[in-house]
Amino acid sequence: MTSKNLVALVGGGSGGHLTPLIPVAEKLKLKRADVRIVHIGQKGDPLNSITKNADVIDEQLLVAAGKYRRYHGENWLVRLVDIRTFFFNVRDFFQFITGIFQAWFLLGKLKPRVILMKGGYVCAPVGIAAGLRGIPYVTHDSDAMVSLAHRIIAKKATFHLTAMDPELYLPQYSIDKTRQVGVPVRADYTFVTKEDQARARKKLGMSNDEKVLLVVGGGLGARNINNAIIQNMNKLLAHKVTIVMITGHKLFAEVERSLGSLGLQENERERIKTIAFSDELHTLSAAADVVITRAGATNMAEFAAQGKACIVVPSPFLAGGHQLKNAQALEKTRATIVVDESNISTLAEIATMLLDDPKQQAELSKNLHAIAHEDAAEKIADTLLQIINESA
Repeated sequence: MTSKNLVALVGGGSGGHLTPLIPVAEKLKLKRADVRIVHIGQKGDPLNSITKNADVIDEQLLVAAGKYRRYHGENWLVRLVDIRTFFFNVRDFFQFITGIFQAWFLLGKLKPRVILMKGGYVCAPVGIAAGLRGIPYVTHDSDAMVSLAHRIIAKKATFHLTAMDPELYLPQYSIDKTRQVGVPVRADYTFVTKEDQARARKKLGMSNDEKVLLVVGGGLGARNINNAIIQNMNKLLAHKVTIVMITGHKLFAEVERSLGSLGLQENERERIKTIAFSDELHTLSAAADVVITRAGATNMAEFAAQGKACIVVPSPFLAGGHQLKNAQALEKTRATIVVDESNISTLAEIATMLLDDPKQQAELSKNLHAIAHEDAAEKIADTLLQIINESA
């Protein structure tokens, strides 16, 4: 596909690098009817269907990218003796080089007017190829730090768009090219009033008298969070709590087996809803009083838009410790309760205390909603169109 006003959106590897592309694409289409939008993703990414199935994405094209495996807190000695990880990194380095050549030819064929780099390893080969071809591109970071891929391609970017205060991204980004815009979320995520919560519960067959706890492990699930809830399930049920667990596809059967081993009464089991994955997360979270979640930037932006009372358990092992940094930034503004993975055994107790405290729920809701950027998608679209207009 070639078009006079073609925009390429690049991202992959996690839902947080893909779902924000859809509201950006929607805003671009609303503002410029002649814009054509291509998503460039990573070959083999199981989450590519998120954008492939979106009506506002005109075409999806894939390149090789590879992955640099590193784990936060792991020392260099451990990395050196980890032969398996070393082998995969060497193999994927060649995929990365292949991806640069593939992106070079692809961009030469597409001739996009501007490119948005949303995140994920695929941004590195595409960004290098774009720089070599002189195609303008913009990076967007949802986390409270610059990703590895964006560090590689930062120098030639026209602008750096960020979720948080630009000073958090120094010195990797130059302050004069950096703009805080927030994280784009779908239009479904708006502030939840009591009336909205009641409507969501009616849709889900829940009573307004229930205390509802939503447990979200992220796209791949979170075994430690699931286990912490399951091990304290009897206490939660005794507290008259309805629990909705989004387990992730990989952990769904495991969670079902664990629940089956608890010997629950039928009426107790009915108060536990287990879901592998849902396209209706906005409805489930709207119905909830309290949400337990990882510190993924996109999920937190969605819950911020809704003004939900959240308990955050950041993963300590992800690359660069980005979830730890996200959680620290949220905790500073008293927008969430943060539970360290090392203290995860206290999770159910903290959840019941928060469920019993409407005043604290309201305070967390207010503080988290205060950091929401409901116009993030529009600001990103405006930046991309500004570059197109200036190059006309």
